[in-house]
Amino acid sequence: MCRFSEPSRQKLGNTVLYIAQHAKYPYKTEILKLLYLMEELSVRQYNTPFLGIPFSVWRLGPVSVDVFEELSDGPVILGDFITLQFNGQGVRVTPVAGREFNDDEFSDNDISVMEMVMKKYGGMDSESLIALTHKEGSLWYETAKEHGLLQDFEQKRANSSNIVIDMARGLCPDARNMYEETLEIRDFANRMRK
Repeated sequence: MCRFSEPSRQKLGNTVLYIAQHAKYPYKTEILKLLYLMEELSVRQYNTPFLGIPFSVWRLGPVSVDVFEELSDGPVILGDFITLQFNGQGVRVTPVAGREFNDDEFSDNDISVMEMVMKKYGGMDSESLIALTHKEGSLWYETAKEHGLLQDFEQKRANSSNIVIDMARGLCPDARNMYEETLEIRDFANRMRK
């Protein structure tokens, strides 16, 4: 479980709000995958976390457990940002009436990451996003393979795991150090703001 400082909660809430406003299919699975892609791109492009939240290896791809619960059980942390509508297609995520995206907690790099991800992947449906995050060589694939989960997922013997994806996997040592230091600073700042 993540504990969010108010600035971290604002950033997460506004990110989900942004995705819900710009995605062609603003449903739970698409939101989860687009959040992951933003995190991955930020790490690859700038060696810094986007949200700095953990993503676990689940059968349908990388999942932030805390966000999954928010989008499944009804928003608590995100309650003043989004509402959920359950329909025949799944859980549709919609902005709270009158709520506008606020970029106060975002760097220029963050905004760039969101724009790039939404431009490239925002029109994709859940099946396409799942296939993208599952492709051989992806962080999800390599982590699932390393922990012997691929066959269990394929044969539907497991649906989730507690294995967290190492977002810095594959970075050079200096880039990994930068990423890890940024995570530590954010974690410290979150603890101090509680």
